[in-house]
Amino acid sequence: MLPPKEFLRKIKPFSLLRDEELEKIVGKLEVEAFEEGEEIIKGGKSGDYVYFVYSGVVGIYENGKLVDRFSRGEIFGLTHNPQRVAVAEEDTICYLIKKDVFTEIMEKNKLFSDFFKSFEEKRFSRIPDLFREEEITDRLFLTRVGDLITKKPVVCSPYTSIRDAAVKMELNNVGSIVVVDDNLRPLGILTSKDFRTFIIYGKSHEEKVSAYMTSPVVAVDHSTPVFEAHLELLKRGINHLVVTDDGKVKGVITANDILTLFEPTTSLIVLYRRLKKANNLEEIKITFKNLSKSISALVTRGMHFYDLSNLLTEIYDYMVVKVIELEREKFESEKGKLPDFAWIHMGSSARKEQVMATDQDNAIIHEGDGEELLLFAEKVNTALDYIGIPKCKGGYMAMNWCKSVEEWKNVFSEWFEKLTPENIRLLSVFLDLRVIYGNEKLYRELIEHIKLEHTPQSLRFLAHDATMTEPPLGLFGLRMKSKIDLKMNGIYPIVNGTRILALENGFLEITNTRERLEKLRSSGIMDAELAESLKETYEFLQDLRLKMQAKEIVEGKKADNIIKVSEMDRLDAFVLKEGFKVIKRFQNFLKGHYGIERGL
Repeated sequence: MLPPKEFLRKIKPFSLLRDEELEKIVGKLEVEAFEEGEEIIKGGKSGDYVYFVYSGVVGIYENGKLVDRFSRGEIFGLTHNPQRVAVAEEDTICYLIKKDVFTEIMEKNKLFSDFFKSFEEKRFSRIPDLFREEEITDRLFLTRVGDLITKKPVVCSPYTSIRDAAVKMELNNVGSIVVVDDNLRPLGILTSKDFRTFIIYGKSHEEKVSAYMTSPVVAVDHSTPVFEAHLELLKRGINHLVVTDDGKVKGVITANDILTLFEPTTSLIVLYRRLKKANNLEEIKITFKNLSKSISALVTRGMHFYDLSNLLTEIYDYMVVKVIELEREKFESEKGKLPDFAWIHMGSSARKEQVMATDQDNAIIHEGDGEELLLFAEKVNTALDYIGIPKCKGGYMAMNWCKSVEEWKNVFSEWFEKLTPENIRLLSVFLDLRVIYGNEKLYRELIEHIKLEHTPQSLRFLAHDATMTEPPLGLFGLRMKSKIDLKMNGIYPIVNGTRILALENGFLEITNTRERLEKLRSSGIMDAELAESLKETYEFLQDLRLKMQAKEIVEGKKADNIIKVSEMDRLDAFVLKEGFKVIKRFQNFLKGHYGIERGL
């Protein structure tokens, strides 16, 4: 067994404690072994200890029913519930921490206290941030300028002509060139700003760079912390820093390179600007290829799902609209003007929750004859596939789902009337609709029809579908699972259940899950505590999925929704278990609200 202090230091949230605080806990620490079946906390007893499970499993029972389970690295006994009993489910060893010592430290250490408050208030998305605050500071102070270099240095001698230096910069697509001696030691730097001075004075192209370079050059060693380099740029009011290794030029970094580290959205803003300048599919494809890398970087730097999805929705929408407009211009120049239509997104894109690369989910609502629109839709779907948004394997694309508004009304009426498993599945796909291009009135006409056509029985069937797949909170819960599908076990029930409540209460045009939950709470349809807990759980699940998918993309793997329990951070596993409890409560709410337990 590891010494208690070293063991605790490696476990969250004890990693948030200072040395003297850890010493205080360890100084009053006791270790006790419990045999299988032995009561650790008896009903009605408040106890003087907080229990930290070193090995084994502890079950929490209320009126003889198992309500929770704790395993290695987890804490119980902090709050008192006289109706609950803690029992060793197998031979178990616990560290016993004096409750008064624990409470005293919580009062003095805000991060440590916030950790437990976040659990109590179900603010799951806040928990990783408590540890990330230290990580962000570490990144800014510990990252070295050498890590920011992305290109080999472009250099020239002081005797190089201005013309030759300009050509060399253009060929290498850089904004500066470092002037060096024969040993590659920096003498000065010539930037695009210096060229403007040269042009203003109308000098000969054959003049030497030594006459216009900035000298002496501001250089930093490659091991210099980024934070210090940033201060150097600010202090001197310059934009370029020469990076050296053993006195020789290693590369050049700019203020933008450093800002990318400080502000992770910089790379996305750059891509967005490139996208706006794109004039053909090839340029859009190149931009989109870099998008997933930027998203992965944002995720690893701690950007949350809600913030990221809002930002990316704007970029994805703009990109798709640009493809539609490019294809429409080509199509109409050959075939003539297309009839009025609306391009619709379904699924995560409709909910403004699409982040990592996913396939297409789209449809068309039109007026009049749609024969030409079918051909047009196929070209758009193919073009989107070409730029990097794959065609939907299930066929949910405009090339297959292109109908007039009246045809769509008839389709939805049939789905609501004939509640076959296939029609329930189709409703779960098509009830999230968002127009991103074209005539919005066609979309609104269809939405109003859907609001009128749904029936209490259709809501019950849809709610049953949302409660069929329950989170793994059975006899052994996460412990007996090697893999968990985050989408099916967690995200799917929240999205589907929230959508059904939105449909029943007439605000289906609000498509975002978070916004739907806020509307359900503010309207009094859902208990405020449950709505807030669901919002937090949903963000945590999406953050966890993002973190996993970002890692897979960086490693060159195909991103999916399956997480391996054995590879999970212990804290993530603990929060996931708590989140699954919230989802189970939500499913029970749906069952009661729609009378599912009475049968369909």
